[in-house]
Amino acid sequence: MNRDSDRTVLVVHGDEHTLARARRLLEAEGIASEEQVRGHDAPEDPVRYEELFKTSRDGILFTDLNGRIEDANPAFLEMVGYPLGEVCDRFEQQMTPEKWRLLESRIVTPALLAQGESGEYEKEFIRKGGSRVPTQVRSWLLRNNRGEPFRKLTLVRDTSARKSMEEQLRQAQKMEALGTLAGGIAHDFNNVLAAILGYIELARFDVDESNPARKSIDQIYKASQRARNLVGHILSFSRQTVHEKKPVFMQQIIGESLELLRASLPSTIEIKQSMTSKVYPIDADSTQIHQILMNLCTNAAHAMAEGGTLSILLDVVTLNEVDVHEFIELEPGAYMKLSVGDTGCGMNLDVKKRIFDPYFTTKGKGQGTGMGLSVVHGILKVHGGAVRVESEEGEGSVFHLYFPVSEGRAGEEPAVVVGLARGRERILFVDDEPDLTEMVGSMLERLGYTVTAVTDSREALDLFSASPEAFDLVVTDLTMPKMTGVALARKVKDLRPEVPVIICTGYSDSVSAGEVSDAGIDFLLMKPLEIRELSASIRNALAGRGTDEEMSLH
Repeated sequence: MNRDSDRTVLVVHGDEHTLARARRLLEAEGIASEEQVRGHDAPEDPVRYEELFKTSRDGILFTDLNGRIEDANPAFLEMVGYPLGEVCDRFEQQMTPEKWRLLESRIVTPALLAQGESGEYEKEFIRKGGSRVPTQVRSWLLRNNRGEPFRKLTLVRDTSARKSMEEQLRQAQKMEALGTLAGGIAHDFNNVLAAILGYIELARFDVDESNPARKSIDQIYKASQRARNLVGHILSFSRQTVHEKKPVFMQQIIGESLELLRASLPSTIEIKQSMTSKVYPIDADSTQIHQILMNLCTNAAHAMAEGGTLSILLDVVTLNEVDVHEFIELEPGAYMKLSVGDTGCGMNLDVKKRIFDPYFTTKGKGQGTGMGLSVVHGILKVHGGAVRVESEEGEGSVFHLYFPVSEGRAGEEPAVVVGLARGRERILFVDDEPDLTEMVGSMLERLGYTVTAVTDSREALDLFSASPEAFDLVVTDLTMPKMTGVALARKVKDLRPEVPVIICTGYSDSVSAGEVSDAGIDFLLMKPLEIRELSASIRNALAGRGTDEEMSLH
C-alpha cells in the first residue's frame, strides 16, 4: 500500500485466485477495478481502490501482522471517533475490549493464518471517550509476490442500527408477554378483590355510622378502592391495543399516575403539584399520556438519588404567531402545558443534545435501556405536541410538554351520580366464582331486585331458555369455563333480542369492541364491581340507554 498525493493505492500481489477475490470485493461495493496484465518479469500493476476506500459506508482497516494500524478509511474513523493521526501506529487490540481480544487470539487469528480469511464474526470497538460500538467484521491476509503474508485487510460494518431494532423488538415482545401475564393475574385478583369490596359495601349497609366498627369498615373500604384503582392503572400500562385518540382530561391522568408513583418513589423525594382549574380536554390516548408521565417522573427520580423535589405543573397557554417561531412543530392556538421538574444532577450541553436519541443513556448497566425519553418524544410527535428542556449541570431539569387542546371542546368533568339506583326487576346473574356470585346476589337484593344467581353459564342458558320472559336483565362474567359471557349473550339475544345484557370482566382486552357490538351487549363493566357503578349501569341498561356511545369501562 502507498499514498500518491491525495490518492491511496492498494497493491494486491498474488496469483489469479487472489486477484479474483480482490475484484469481487470491489464489485460488491459497486466500484470497478483496474487491472493490467504485464509480462512475466514486469511488476504487477495495482488494483486501485481509492474511491472505494474513501466512500465506503463500511470501515476499512489495514494492519500489519502484529495488529499495528497502518491505515483506516473515513467510515472507520467516524465509527470510533478518532482522527487518522491518533489511529495510525495504534494496535487494533488497544481498541478492542478484552473478551473480544480473547476470541480473536484463540479462534479468529488461527483461522486467518490457516485459510487466509477469517469469515464474518461480531466484535466491539472502543470509541474515543470509552463507549463501545458493535460491529461485524471480516479479515483477509494480503500476500507479497512471494506468497508471504505481510498485511491484514479488515472490513468493519457498524451494526448499531440493527442492534437497536433487535432491542426494540425484544422490548415489544417483553411488553406483550407482560400484558398477557397482567391480564391473567388481573382476572384472578379482581375476582378476589371484588368479593372483598362487595362484602365491605354490604357491611356498610348493615353497620350504622354510630357503631364503633364503622370507622374500621370505612378504612377497609378505602384501602380496597385504592387497590382497585392500582390494578386498573397497571392494566392500562400493560395493554397492547391499537392506540385510539379521544378527548381526555390531563388533570385526571396526572392524578392516576401520581397515585402509582407515590407507591414506587422513595420517601426522600417530595412530590409537588399545581394544576390549573381550567378544564380543557386534549385528543389523546390516555395510556400513552400515562407512559409519558411515568417515563419523565422515573427519570427525575433517578436524577435525585439522594432525594429532592419532583414538581408537576399543568397550565393552559396560548401560543401566537410570534411564539410558534420557537416551536417549529406547533401551530398557533391553545395548549395544555405540562411541566415535570426535578432538583437533581441536571445535564450538560452535550447530554442535553442527545437525550431524545434512542438508546442514549447516562445510567449504569441494568438501570435502563435509554428508550424512555425517545418514547416521550415519539408520543408527543404523534399527538401534535412538542417538548422543550431546561437544564443546567448541578441545578436540576425541567421538561415542558405542549399538547394541543381539542378544537371546539371546552370540557367538563363527568358528573358523579349521587345515591344508589334501585329497582324491582328480575335479574339473572352469572359468574363462575361462588363467593362473587353470592356477594353480588346479596348486593342486588338489597337494592330491591329479584335475583337468580348461578355459577355455571350452561345452567344459566338452560334457565333462560326454559323461561325467557322470567328475566328482565342478564349480568354475566366474561371468562367462564363452559361458555364465555359473549357466547351466552348471543344465545340470550337469539331467544329474546330486547333483553339487555351487561358483561363484567377483569381485563378489557379480553374482548374486542367488535365482539361486544356483534353480541348486542349493552354495557361492559370492569371488575371489581362497585355497588354504585353496578346499580347505575343496571338502571341505564333497563332504560335502554346502553348505546354504543355510552358503552364504556366504568
